[in-house]
Amino acid sequence: MQNNPRKQDIIQELRGKRQDVTELCTEAEAVDEPHTGSGIVTDCLYLNVRKLPDINADVAVVIDVLAQVCVDLDASTEDFYKVRTSDGVEGFCMRKYIALSK
Repeated sequence: MQNNPRKQDIIQELRGKRQDVTELCTEAEAVDEPHTGSGIVTDCLYLNVRKLPDINADVAVVIDVLAQVCVDLDASTEDFYKVRTSDGVEGFCMRKYIALSK
């Protein structure tokens, strides 16, 4: 049984495409971009940005109501959002005081 040259070309082309998809998936997984969002301080006049996600942790900075923060959803916990203020300070705020923007 002879090999059809066109068939071999098609098989080679498909193998190349499969390799391209595999490489793209691997690259996408390697980048592993964090899920971030924008949030606004609500339901309080001032909000503590803590150094750790714990109510008793040291306060890094205090921000005002309506202050905007960048929220790292991947690094957040059940009770605290990991945030970065407009001044670049990173820390944790209680979730109940941050309204996520859509």
